[in-house]
Amino acid sequence: MEDSVKPLETSTTSIPAKLLFSVQDQKLVESQIQPLLEEYRLEVTLVAYEDSHQHQFEEADLVICYLSDDHLRDIVLRFRNQPWHLGLLPHPEMKHGRYGFGICADIEEAISDIVGHQSEQLDLLLCNEVPVFNSVVIGDAFTLSPGEAVIEPLAVRVRRFWNLVKSIHQVKFHGFQLTTKKQKELDTAALGIVAVEHGRSSVMSRRLVADSYANDGMLHALVLAPRSVFEMLRFLFASLFLRNFWSRNAPSFIGLIKTSSLTIETGKPVNFTRDNQLESSDSISLSVERRVLRLRPGRMLSIGETATESKEVVKAQALPLGKAKLELLSYPLPWMHHAATDEFKELFMIMRDSAKATPAYLTLMVLSTLLATFGLFANSIPVVIGAMILAPLMGPIVSMALGTLRQDEQLMLTSSKTIAVGTGLALLCAMALTLFIPLNTLNSEIAARISPTLLDLGVAVVSGIAGAYAHARAEVAKSLAGVAIAVALVPPLAVAGIGLGWMDFSVFWGAFLLYLTNLVGIILAALITFMFLGYSPFHRARRGLLLSLFLAALLTIPLAMGFSKMVIESRIVQQLDGMDIGGVTLTDIKVSQRTPIRIGLTLLSDTTVDDDTMDQIKQAVEARLQREVTLEIGVKVIR
Repeated sequence: MEDSVKPLETSTTSIPAKLLFSVQDQKLVESQIQPLLEEYRLEVTLVAYEDSHQHQFEEADLVICYLSDDHLRDIVLRFRNQPWHLGLLPHPEMKHGRYGFGICADIEEAISDIVGHQSEQLDLLLCNEVPVFNSVVIGDAFTLSPGEAVIEPLAVRVRRFWNLVKSIHQVKFHGFQLTTKKQKELDTAALGIVAVEHGRSSVMSRRLVADSYANDGMLHALVLAPRSVFEMLRFLFASLFLRNFWSRNAPSFIGLIKTSSLTIETGKPVNFTRDNQLESSDSISLSVERRVLRLRPGRMLSIGETATESKEVVKAQALPLGKAKLELLSYPLPWMHHAATDEFKELFMIMRDSAKATPAYLTLMVLSTLLATFGLFANSIPVVIGAMILAPLMGPIVSMALGTLRQDEQLMLTSSKTIAVGTGLALLCAMALTLFIPLNTLNSEIAARISPTLLDLGVAVVSGIAGAYAHARAEVAKSLAGVAIAVALVPPLAVAGIGLGWMDFSVFWGAFLLYLTNLVGIILAALITFMFLGYSPFHRARRGLLLSLFLAALLTIPLAMGFSKMVIESRIVQQLDGMDIGGVTLTDIKVSQRTPIRIGLTLLSDTTVDDDTMDQIKQAVEARLQREVTLEIGVKVIR
């Protein structure tokens, strides 16, 4: 953090100073603090706080305070707009003053700052005409805690998080009418508000109010308005355990007001704390008296270089207004955020456009299918990946999910027609191209798409979540290409078309099952994701959700059978790979589940393998697997 205070010129002469202290600390002051000050060439005169009202301070006196927060409030009120210079030492009961003025916890370092720094003209934040050193917390601000929370050990933060989670059900929104110095008005609902004079004052503000200074004439109000319990829990967890993440990613539900004065009306008394002192009021006035304290600040305080007052700023895009405000005041905080119509109007417009079978969509379907078919025949992974990126199917499928969620019949009908047209067109193109290619070989790229399992459904579900989230959040839309590669919609369709061209219905059915798995998995996952993002309440989404779950359950039957076969094949490979039989090693195990089961393997031997040895190997394999097998044997002789 930049330090704008300037060091005093070193001097061998003593500097006169007056030390303010409470009489209860007199023994400590005389035995420890005064000798320390004298070591720094300070000529100290002791003045008891209780007698300070009668004491006559001279112009330009350096007054060093070793006082509690309560006593310090009285001192700063008396010393504002006065020629006296203040220096602060870290008293055990001056917690908020220490954080507000950047005073070191080590008393020798604090003395070094007083001696080595020139005085600065600093602002003073007032709440209902009472000085505030750290922060004002209005309502329930949860982890918007004072600055010392940043050094809490992990165990303390875990206990704090658990206690906050247990109190989630008590969350209550308050109505706030905010009026700034320039008469900008904001009528909103929020969980709580934290007001600070500068960014060092609280755990959150030091991340969100980075451009604040102790002499810029402005206060900063952070308005906390999460829209759901899940959003609140995420906020609590991040605020306590992911502070480095927060330094780069501000919560999406925080409003910020930067002004020189702020009036907060609540309509009915609401609890608020002023440096942890609990009070209640229906009207709270916050104001900054600019550059009224002549103080030698601590090294951790940010001092602005410019003398001009900052501009007023109101960032309220994240705050609930109108109908959204009334809902938060009338009902308990929902588990999931229910977005208002104006919040997702743009998404609906995009989804309606994506649901249409436009000429561009049809053209891309043809091109991506032809590219995928050529790549499959060429057994080329890069070409197949190119077809995945080119494919436009993700748009209408996600639109289908949103239409099903909202029970929007027009969107469902349009997107289903577009999906059907694209599917049929892809099958025809792949089949037609297959008839002109004189190849009928089941290579690895084609074979990889004719035996879907539950793993493929898992891929589809995750991709559906990513696709829905990318469409709902414009800042992550660039990730859609990655989603398209992950779910691979067109290659299975191309393989199904190849199966039709070969009149091999086992290839067609296996590949088309993979396509249906991707289709249903994406719709189900995208539907649930949109629901969690607040684009429909559960009662409206229930019908579409149940239908999608039913279709997914039907698909799991053949997928589970395929997964079971995969598990069996994997176990056979594990049992046989590397097996040594009479000096012959088994490698390159490949399993084909037929009756009897067919196993391809390679024998590694340093001599020629004869028929008797092969029979011996077959018997050993059958004994190991406890079943009859047919072996396809290749031999490698090592010389």
